Amino acid sequence: MVSEKKRFNGVKEDRVSVWDSHVHCYPREVISDPVDWARKYGEHHWEQLVTSGPQGWADPEELLAAMDRDGIEKVLLQGWYWENRDTAHRQNEWHAKWIEQFPDRLLACMAIHPDMEDLEITLKAGEAWGAVAVGECLPQIQSKAGWQNPGWAKILNWTSGRGWPLTLHVTEPVGHEYPGRVETCLMETIQVIKDYPEQKWILAHWGGGLPFYSMNKRIRKALDRVWFDTAASPLLYDERVWKSLCGIIGPERILFGSDFPLLVYPSAQGSPGWQLLLEELHGCGLSRTEVESIASKNLARLLEH
Repeated sequence: MVSEKKRFNGVKEDRVSVWDSHVHCYPREVISDPVDWARKYGEHHWEQLVTSGPQGWADPEELLAAMDRDGIEKVLLQGWYWENRDTAHRQNEWHAKWIEQFPDRLLACMAIHPDMEDLEITLKAGEAWGAVAVGECLPQIQSKAGWQNPGWAKILNWTSGRGWPLTLHVTEPVGHEYPGRVETCLMETIQVIKDYPEQKWILAHWGGGLPFYSMNKRIRKALDRVWFDTAASPLLYDERVWKSLCGIIGPERILFGSDFPLLVYPSAQGSPGWQLLLEELHGCGLSRTEVESIASKNLARLLEH
């Protein structure tokens, strides 16, 4: 059972509903030996990222147990930006199974690859098994042609027509180096957003810092249908980022995301969880209304088709 009260910064507060917009989950076959699994399926970029940093792991049962412990109501399972289309199909099979098992707690994005044989059939199949969005995507990794691969136009025409959000992995242009880091060109990202004005976008990881540029009125206009998730925030920014970006883009454009099971406080976390990140959210100086919007209401509205 989820407790009606949680303790943040030593003070008991009424529980705020939390929907995490950015969660990853894997079956035991992956968790038991991720290196062997990655090499078997040719996912070398994924291998770099999950074996060189503060990676935690959780299968669906472990995910649900952690959610109950930390008071998380629902999560949106993100796919991965797989290098191979067969791996994307495989992850969709996992997600379809898990949201059928736990429909009250789990929502799912479908993994996509621009080289899938028939993208429209694949997307319709995702709609049939219960996906509500597409992502996480990273064109530079998923195709040598990047955004120029014609598959992305097919994907975006379909998702924009259905009102589906697409989650895009975005890396800040100025930041620390780590194995697997791929810098995202923010100018190119803005151009793609402009090219698909009806598309709903979720830009992960605070959009690689793109919200800071929304003070430029031309950039701000392009971001009308863009939301920013907070995945991995403590690894990138200090706690001032919450209030600063609420002031710049408004709390209604921010989605609480953890990047679970990543250990986003690597020196303080022994296992994956949300407690420390929730303490940061509640302690950063936002009003309760702002916290409620970020924690769950924005995502719930965004997924209404």
